[in-house]
Amino acid sequence: MLQIATTLLQIIAFLAEHKEQIKKLILDIENLIPTTSGNDKAMIVRNFIATSLGMEAQIEQAWPYVSGLFNDLVAATKRPA
Repeated sequence: MLQIATTLLQIIAFLAEHKEQIKKLILDIENLIPTTSGNDKAMIVRNFIATSLGMEAQIEQAWPYVSGLFNDLVAATKRPA
């Protein structure tokens, strides 16, 4: 459980530190592959985060705890200004 908590905190910190980059990535993916399912697009961003943090093996267990926060970020990014 400690490993999941540590991974979760690392992901949250990454999202906070790189919020604008992740928003740009979300919009770029949306523009490049608009007909791809939302789950596949989210997987691309999730894999980007995992690779950036070097935690490809751990992200699967922690993602359910952070997915709501990530989904809110995606919704805020895609919301019309």
